[in-house]
Amino acid sequence: MTSERSRAQYLRRANVRFVLTLLPAVLCVILTSLGLWPWAAVVFCVTLVVIVVGTLVPRCSLFGPLVKRQLSGSKAPLLTIDDGPHPEHTPAILDILDRHGLKAIFCLIGDRAEQYPHLVHEIIRRGHEIANHTQTHPAASFWTLTPARMWDEIARCQETLTRIAPEHPPRWFRPPAGHHNAFCVLTARAIGLETLMWTARGFDGTLTNTDSIIRRIRRKLTPDGIVLIHEGTPVCVEVTEKVAQMLTGYAAERIPS
Repeated sequence: MTSERSRAQYLRRANVRFVLTLLPAVLCVILTSLGLWPWAAVVFCVTLVVIVVGTLVPRCSLFGPLVKRQLSGSKAPLLTIDDGPHPEHTPAILDILDRHGLKAIFCLIGDRAEQYPHLVHEIIRRGHEIANHTQTHPAASFWTLTPARMWDEIARCQETLTRIAPEHPPRWFRPPAGHHNAFCVLTARAIGLETLMWTARGFDGTLTNTDSIIRRIRRKLTPDGIVLIHEGTPVCVEVTEKVAQMLTGYAAERIPS
């Protein structure tokens, strides 16, 4: 569980970083007031590109270290499943994973875990791992959160999941949609979490053609890769079945008998 002292220490560091992110804006104002419009435009454009790329590109490590792959020497991709638990999908997905002998990391939303704590226990009972996916999953606005609100989202989820399963506290954090601003990784590390990304995804959160989703995942599949799929979509159970088949076959093809 996180302490007030940890939060205070984090906020001091995060607020310093926040002030530093405002310096380019101050510089633009100064340059403009001096009539140096071209230089102000350059500073503005460079700053905008850095912020957009660093925030919205999931695998960009500009704002802090990310776990993008498994350790070298891995023989099969790791499956991660976001946005649960779900009262219908989680049990069905667990059954699919059992049939194929696969283990996964379930990135859980705190509010949903509070609604379905028995599913959190069932995930763990079947040998899978749980991870922190924020308390409310503010996907559209997560990248805009201030240091205090960022802490609230991640720390509350950590407290929720640890309260439900005290013997299995999360060690990973997965930001909604992979968006991470200048405070995200800093916040996760202050709470004791590493930020977990992915190498292969099929955009199953928006697409509904399972063949297209699977093709996208297969193109990026590597032995040390991390696969991302979601619960709560119209095709999530079908996608899980096809991904499970693919991962089982992938391992069988590459692990010598």
